Amino acid sequence: MALFPFFGLAVISWLYRDELSARSMLIYWGLWLSGLTMVLLAKLHPGFFASFQCVLAIAMLIQLRVNPVVPR
Repeated sequence: MALFPFFGLAVISWLYRDELSARSMLIYWGLWLSGLTMVLLAKLHPGFFASFQCVLAIAMLIQLRVNPVVPR
């Protein structure tokens, strides 16, 4: 499976562990686990799970209000 976005979730969780509450971490990782379970039980293409992981990582960054400075 495409676990590359998993590393993004793990890094965001580790870097911002002080800003994220335990409740929100449980919710995000519970959503991750339920997404993995759905993909495995429904025998869906792994790309669905990879895109779901990306959406979760973006949601975490939005919740943390992380706004990267993009040079122009």
